[in-house]
Amino acid sequence: MRILDGAILIADAHENAKRSQFLKLIKSFNNGALPLPPQIFLVGDIFDFLSSTSYTQIFYKEWIEELNLLAKKSEIHYFEGNHDFNLSSVFKGITIYPISSQPAIFTLDDKRVAIAHGDIFLGFFTQNILKFLRNNRFLKLMDFIDKSLNHKISKWILSTQKDKNLSYKIPNFKELISQKIANYQGDIVIEGHYHQGVRFEINSKDYINLPCFASERSYFIVEYADEIKFQLIRSPNV
Repeated sequence: MRILDGAILIADAHENAKRSQFLKLIKSFNNGALPLPPQIFLVGDIFDFLSSTSYTQIFYKEWIEELNLLAKKSEIHYFEGNHDFNLSSVFKGITIYPISSQPAIFTLDDKRVAIAHGDIFLGFFTQNILKFLRNNRFLKLMDFIDKSLNHKISKWILSTQKDKNLSYKIPNFKELISQKIANYQGDIVIEGHYHQGVRFEINSKDYINLPCFASERSYFIVEYADEIKFQLIRSPNV
């Protein structure tokens, strides 16, 4: 799979009732207000809480419709995060990468690019808790309980997320990444999840942590010129 010229990479939009800049951006692609990218990589946590559960799909109905419409025009790759998972039944025509399929490998000229949301290669306990919360049977049970309670569980989860601080710096972030970078079989590693918006070389790999779209309103666009660049773009829909 090849990353195309003009492809964009977006992570951590954390859309909810208070944050809808990502919705405005995809609407701008759909209505022609912005040039249509040939390829879009959504690198997880695009929503505060979206899954195969009933209420979340009701809450994000407009977002889902706009993304499904955009998928008819652009090639979209969606990497599930820890806030958005079990999405294969939600989005049509979008390639979904659950945590079990991450990282996914793409090519960029002669480089291998490994892309993942970022909540992988963690400790045994943390990793298995995250997998359990994504389990389809568990989600079906919770959805049944949620419906019987008039969706109070889903509404509560969404309400706890809307005022979170999403703009922060992680001390010794490079050292943190150095503990797991060897697990990535690529020349370039791209993650979201950490909200740091930084790029550095570590263990001969070019590491990119995408900016948090929710707080930075920015994303990367791939540009083929004399050399391939990841150009930071600020969304005009601020």
